[in-house]
Amino acid sequence: MDLRQLQRWDPDALDGLGAMLDRHAGELERIGAQITASGRFDGQWSGLAHAAAEQRLDDVTGGIVRRSDAYREVSRCAAWCAPRLRALRAELDDATRWARDRALTVRDDGTVAGGPGTDPERHEAQARIRAVLDRAETLDRRAAADLGRVPDQSPSRPLGFGGVRAAPASTPAVPAPGTAAAQVAAWWAGLDHGERTKVVTLAPELIGNLDGVPAAVRDLANRAQLTGERRRLEEVAARLQAQLDADPLGGLASNADAGLAQTRNKIAALDAIETTLTREDRRLLGLDLSGREAMAAVAVGDVDTADHVTVFTPGAGSTVQGNLAGYDTRMAALREEAMRHLQEAGRAAESVAAVTWLNYQVPQWGWGLARTELSPVSDLAAVRAAPRLAGFLDGLYAERDPHVTAVGHSYGALATGLALQQGVGVDAAVFLGAPGIGTDDVAELGVPPGATYLVEADRDPVGDVGTFDGDPSFLDGVTHLSSDAGADASGRPRLGSTGHSEYLSDGTMSLYNVAAVVGGLPDRVVR
Repeated sequence: MDLRQLQRWDPDALDGLGAMLDRHAGELERIGAQITASGRFDGQWSGLAHAAAEQRLDDVTGGIVRRSDAYREVSRCAAWCAPRLRALRAELDDATRWARDRALTVRDDGTVAGGPGTDPERHEAQARIRAVLDRAETLDRRAAADLGRVPDQSPSRPLGFGGVRAAPASTPAVPAPGTAAAQVAAWWAGLDHGERTKVVTLAPELIGNLDGVPAAVRDLANRAQLTGERRRLEEVAARLQAQLDADPLGGLASNADAGLAQTRNKIAALDAIETTLTREDRRLLGLDLSGREAMAAVAVGDVDTADHVTVFTPGAGSTVQGNLAGYDTRMAALREEAMRHLQEAGRAAESVAAVTWLNYQVPQWGWGLARTELSPVSDLAAVRAAPRLAGFLDGLYAERDPHVTAVGHSYGALATGLALQQGVGVDAAVFLGAPGIGTDDVAELGVPPGATYLVEADRDPVGDVGTFDGDPSFLDGVTHLSSDAGADASGRPRLGSTGHSEYLSDGTMSLYNVAAVVGGLPDRVVR
């Protein structure tokens, strides 16, 4: 395997092949079913000739089924290979870019030479590129072995789809979802470079959401799945649309219309994720399309190295497709404001990262009110979100000890409060327009004394609801931060926030105050 071969592998072509074979397999299965049904003759033919005809038709349909099975197995192999190939290509791009940044020459055969680079740098570049090529050869051999088990035309060959596994036996065992982040981090630290590359390449879907895995690795694994997930959803949408087109009741009996709308929302969510990732210094730390709504977490800044990390959990009505890009813009503004605080405090060398955490089934207004688990007036969605958010926050501490601030807005404040009660131990918490934080005792949050903050803007009706264990405005141990217009600690004028949705708007006092907390500078807040 050399660079030219790997670069010529086309993951999009694999995706296209898989889709085409799936379509042909479906056509064959329909033909086989029609032949079987017609061959029964509804009892209108019997005798030796009928028995002989039936046997011949069984042979034909058996061959059709085996052919369909072969098509589906090759399709699954293509679908399995494509995201892993994308991950390999991304790693190869990183390795070659690293070499070229050091004026080293990367030849087509994968060797590295030339340039003023030191020998250690040349050896490092060579090792990184060789590791990628070795993984590509492993992937190639694995796919070839799986395809060698594709059913032939022998009637004795047992049918099935077991030729491709999500995590090949050669891949190191991956901790189960929900494993403590510290244990996951220890597992990852115990893998050598080759084993890590195998996991990312061969099983990205197993680690993209695994708390305790480094953010850069999660980003690579989640990005590798985007194209394959889009293809899968587009195929589902096409099937549902075909059902609707053929249904005189317009999907009322099959519920295909609701499924199609949900699938299209997830495709729109992928659009929003991919658009957001085109912005500078973004990382995809969570991707989950298993629920009714798409879930994702996107960071601006390097979560693996930042001195200060904030995790923002939005509230009811938020969706990835409708709100991710806007929240990401506000997280970028919050990050810049926090870095401005640090610079003015003489700590400009410290770095900040901010995460938009939409990695839960956010309750929705409208139709969501009719479903308890999706209703903003029920705490069930927050109860379900809390372990996910707690695990994510734990993952930030798995290998180091950054200064972490949890920020929750509206219903996201409830989810954040419940998550903190699971013993996460963040350094600070800020609740914005909170209808409740899931407790009437601030000590249960596990936040250091004096580091729990509340911002409530003028004419914010949600902030006064007090639905979930009372209005946090009246809790002992909560520090109230200003959202009014006025001068900040440096004398700069700030805008006031009004209503429920302006807490993190540019130029506001509330943004200034939240950023001061994020930067670990509580002495700069305005109360």
